[in-house]
Amino acid sequence: MPRDRLELPAMDRPLSHPPSMPRHLALWLVLGNLLIAVLLIAVTAKNLMSSREADEQAARETVERVSSQLSGEIASELREIDNALATVALRFQHARNAEERRQSVQDTLAEQRSLLKHVNALRVSDAYGAVALGLDPGEQAISVADRVYFQRAKGTDSMVMSEPLRSRVNSRWVLIVARRLQTPSGEFAGVVYASMTTDHFAQHFAKATMGEAGAISLRTDELRLVARYSASEPGATAGLGANNVSEALRASMARDRSQGWFVTLNPIDRVERVTAYRQVGHYPLRVLTGIATRDYLAAWRREMLLEVVVIALVILTIAGFSVHLFRQQRQAHLGRLDMARLAREQSLMLENDLIGMVRLRDRVAIWENGAMARIFGYRPDELRGMAIRQLYLDEASFQWAAQSGDTAQREGRQFRIQLQMRRKDGESIWIDLSGTSVSKDESVWMLVDIDALKRSEEHAHSLAFRDALTGLPNRRLFQEKLHDALAHSVRGNKAVAVCYLDLDGFKPVNDAFGHEAGDRVLQEVSRRLLGSLRANDVVARIGGDEFALVLSGVSSVEDVLPVLRRSLALIEQPIELDDERSVTVSASLGAVIGRGASSAEDLMRHADEAMYTAKRAGKGRIHMGPVARRSIGAAAGPAATSSTSSPSPLSLVG
Repeated sequence: MPRDRLELPAMDRPLSHPPSMPRHLALWLVLGNLLIAVLLIAVTAKNLMSSREADEQAARETVERVSSQLSGEIASELREIDNALATVALRFQHARNAEERRQSVQDTLAEQRSLLKHVNALRVSDAYGAVALGLDPGEQAISVADRVYFQRAKGTDSMVMSEPLRSRVNSRWVLIVARRLQTPSGEFAGVVYASMTTDHFAQHFAKATMGEAGAISLRTDELRLVARYSASEPGATAGLGANNVSEALRASMARDRSQGWFVTLNPIDRVERVTAYRQVGHYPLRVLTGIATRDYLAAWRREMLLEVVVIALVILTIAGFSVHLFRQQRQAHLGRLDMARLAREQSLMLENDLIGMVRLRDRVAIWENGAMARIFGYRPDELRGMAIRQLYLDEASFQWAAQSGDTAQREGRQFRIQLQMRRKDGESIWIDLSGTSVSKDESVWMLVDIDALKRSEEHAHSLAFRDALTGLPNRRLFQEKLHDALAHSVRGNKAVAVCYLDLDGFKPVNDAFGHEAGDRVLQEVSRRLLGSLRANDVVARIGGDEFALVLSGVSSVEDVLPVLRRSLALIEQPIELDDERSVTVSASLGAVIGRGASSAEDLMRHADEAMYTAKRAGKGRIHMGPVARRSIGAAAGPAATSSTSSPSPLSLVG
């Protein structure tokens, strides 16, 4: 510990010149009480403010994490629907005649309908909008010719999505996803569309825990309400189809339409929430998740009430003591102060349960209070005569603290740091350490146990940046690590490969064995991916059954393919479940290569598109970017042939 420069009177030395008049004592007591009250209130206010900010930050990170997770899950569902619609459209176009076309479409509708559990209807209309196929027995024929999505589908080969609307079959609120049908000659022949009820989204949102008054909603680009769920209003349908939103949301979206957060009163139920929104992939939808202020600040309000009560009791106690002391001095008038009683009063303040205090001479403890021994796990008076070096984790931290303390005292500053120290049982503990010198070779130190606070901060950081199921980095941390890898690639004159991986056959495992089996598969795949990569590579879970990899220090496609083949081979090995049954899954991988000048966001988007190219080419495959222009099967070697799918429009970044 640092050597001391100041000299203070010993604690047991009596005062030589007590005040001559009680009014002097009264003045000092009033000033002292005011000073203590101000200090206590200031410290408590600062602590409460920090605690509130931490709670608000944790709430914001929670809603951002949930909105990101839900947007990824909904995007995955929409991609499955789009793939199903594309399949129907493709088979429709390739049919040789009307009868074969009708039979092929009927079979395909039945096949895809059985796969899309989240879709309540899959139908086909003719070129005039009359729904020709997909109606269930007993449902009346309808026309969709006047629907906006039908008109939009006429002019595009891409998927189109409707605003929330009422179904003409059963009057339920639905969201329509549609694709154009055309004859072999390219003429418009109708649309194939899937209908998703708003109840599906609400039931999906109900699985997320957002507090008693939290709310999750899904809105279109025009901010029309598609679905909403709140634990305080389960089953509520008010506002569906309307775009009644707060000005705070509009202002935030004016800055960034893809994602953001804000705090405001919800115009639907007048509940104040911190709300985060996130765009659903590249679709015209946004997920909004909100936690009510009253929910995430409930613990803070209880803490504030307790702190106010404690401060009031302390101030009243000190004030009462001051009044008593004044009355005693008024009775004695010029009597000497009772130094023994003053020493006991000082001891009451020193012997607290929260702040450890120790007095050192030549870095050896000569006095400590009870809190000091309790914090470090020693018996009363056991620290006395002990070298303070034993409380440090190592010699380096001890010398660093000593040198920093000497420097602070030479500059006339109070020395204060936060560091880990050692308890008697060897366990490390976070301490807020501050001290000042009282003489040439003596000093007084205050030590506060902040271990719980530090552990809480570490836990909050883990929740914000790690996937709860697998422990892998989440999308947010993955983006940061990708930025770091790109920056490092500039210095090392190497490239970076980004790979997106989507499991094939994962949904049947969930359906057949349950979500616990699905979680087991995700955890095992995570473990195998970690084992297949190098120490400086990155693997992350970015949502559902999708993973992402960063391979650093690569020079060409030939450096990347062996790693991806090894990862794919490991994934395809059987996975043992807890009940001694095993399952097998595969994966579709898409990868691109970039350098330091590349955009991390562009690389992630291109890798995602490459992954879907691999999935469309047959699944269980690896597809590199457009420079490689090939998809490689799971068992293929270096001489694997090119995919028969058309070349990707993406270009290799770098």
